[in-house]
Amino acid sequence: MRRIFFILTFFVYQLSFSQEIDRRLIIFGDAGEMNNKQSFLIESSYDLQIPQKTKAFFIGDNIYPSGMGLEEPERSRTEDILKSQFEGFRNLGVPVYFLAGNHDWDHSGKNGLAKLRAQERYINDFRDPFLQFLPTAGSMGPKTISINKNVVAIVYDSEYWLFPHHEQNIDQEKNQFIADLKNLIDQNKDKTILLVSHHPMSSYGDHSLIYNWKDHIFPLTDVSPSLYIPLPGLGSLYPLLRSKVFRSPEDLKHPLYADLIQSVTSITKDHPRVLFISGHDHGLQYISNDNIRQIVSGSGSKQSDIHQRKPLKYGYNKQGFCVVDILENDDIRVTFYIDKPKNKLTKDFETIVDFAAEQ
Repeated sequence: MRRIFFILTFFVYQLSFSQEIDRRLIIFGDAGEMNNKQSFLIESSYDLQIPQKTKAFFIGDNIYPSGMGLEEPERSRTEDILKSQFEGFRNLGVPVYFLAGNHDWDHSGKNGLAKLRAQERYINDFRDPFLQFLPTAGSMGPKTISINKNVVAIVYDSEYWLFPHHEQNIDQEKNQFIADLKNLIDQNKDKTILLVSHHPMSSYGDHSLIYNWKDHIFPLTDVSPSLYIPLPGLGSLYPLLRSKVFRSPEDLKHPLYADLIQSVTSITKDHPRVLFISGHDHGLQYISNDNIRQIVSGSGSKQSDIHQRKPLKYGYNKQGFCVVDILENDDIRVTFYIDKPKNKLTKDFETIVDFAAEQ
């Protein structure tokens, strides 16, 4: 009996993978630094686009280190960074959507809103209905993007919740956002919801504040992956300081970020088909934990450690990107691509999202 069960399960699994692709989303996070690998990954992803079926998402930290320049020559330099991400897709007729990350908000600095509006203005000045910045700069959203008749993407600006330099208290705006998000989720109760933001609801990357032996011995690798300078003792001080003294709202354990997670997941937990899609941590992750199914595609131009934990079904600590396919039977297929071996785009992991699995 057990053997028959496994054979049937395998057959259904294989059938899902053989389904025709109805829609394809190419997901890049944290792609805002022009380097050889960033260029290779973006240009290689063009071969994955399916005419009339593909959309591209750049889900925050579109311009490093601190968002769109407000004056020359920084303005032109940062415009080139942004153009390197969307120009090729638009030449192929692929719609492109940009979301904001903390670096787009002036690295959470005081000029954050001005720089975000400058990025939005640059994109809008193309007057291209298939090149969009969402939601409107200076608002949290949410906004919906129809993917097909059974799948909708809901996007929002998660940095707005965490940004430390608002001119006024935003508690009322937070409450309104949660109410609006709940309303959209209720409206789409019979659809699959792709909930897209820069900040993930779950992650095992740098912003999780999980540390391993390397962080204690080689703490400078957090600044640059190549800085393998042994600092035992002093290295152990860094995790303590970051967790307890120099706390950042960009880390999942910070009260502001924890409040965002609790507020969002409390209204999504009863919806049977929600997939979270985010960047922020510079790696690739697929997480299935409790009511959270989370994609992290945050290594378009940077990389950092990913810590292995049981809910992490896939983790990769170097550059790459994610493709989400909506299949003709409404299954969701998640695929991660990397450049391994060097300068050869490789499918490194693929799975069908199991919304019904007990965790």
